[in-house]
Amino acid sequence: AFLDFAVEDCGAHRRWRPLPPKQREKLVGEAITTTEERLTPPMKTDDLEMLLAALKSNEKHDLYLAVGLVALFGLRPAELGVLSVEDGKLYCGSVKRNIQTMKSNKKTKPRRVIAMDIPPLPGEGERLIQLYDSGLVKLPLAITRAIKRSKASGSFKDVGDTFRQQLDRYWAWKQLKKRNPDLSPYSLRHGFAWRAHKEGEKALPVRDCAALMGHTPIVHLQSYGRWTDEQGLEESVARHQGVKVAA
Repeated sequence: AFLDFAVEDCGAHRRWRPLPPKQREKLVGEAITTTEERLTPPMKTDDLEMLLAALKSNEKHDLYLAVGLVALFGLRPAELGVLSVEDGKLYCGSVKRNIQTMKSNKKTKPRRVIAMDIPPLPGEGERLIQLYDSGLVKLPLAITRAIKRSKASGSFKDVGDTFRQQLDRYWAWKQLKKRNPDLSPYSLRHGFAWRAHKEGEKALPVRDCAALMGHTPIVHLQSYGRWTDEQGLEESVARHQGVKVAA
């Protein structure tokens, strides 16, 4: 787009005009790995329980709060910087910066986020809201500083990057990564979608889950609703047929 603008509007020589789409396709080629293979895997409930238990045991209360908020509420890591509590309910502001948001003068309304608790920790999401709102436990200092910088710059990427650094330094996260090298901080968010559709007695409707996670149903189906494995298939069929699934 920039090169086309330079040629058409600024008088640059036509040799700078980009190649037509068909010619570009020949040069770019195709990726060796499929989109499915590149998709960040969700963190399953057992691994999340292990991670939270380790954080609690090591008295990493600040990182526990950060991990718990991202995992149980399905947040983007950067969204740790735009959280607010009103009447005991957690709301999340916008961290996206694209051409649409930059052109619009309208302030995006914060979305309501609701916890998808894991069975071993019922009511944990509500407890984290109260903890976060009270200020008795704060997010890790590095993340708090990143939030302050991000509010000044208007870009919250630094918050997500700092959250990743905090996890990468923690031994329990390193152990999980050894078993599954594709895990990333977004696996915590993706685990929210996994629990919404693959666990529990009744799957959460796609439209509702997408609204809670802050994207459209189309994006949800493309990016968050496509994981499955053999165990997941067996459990889905058993649940559909009314067969009790073994824990």
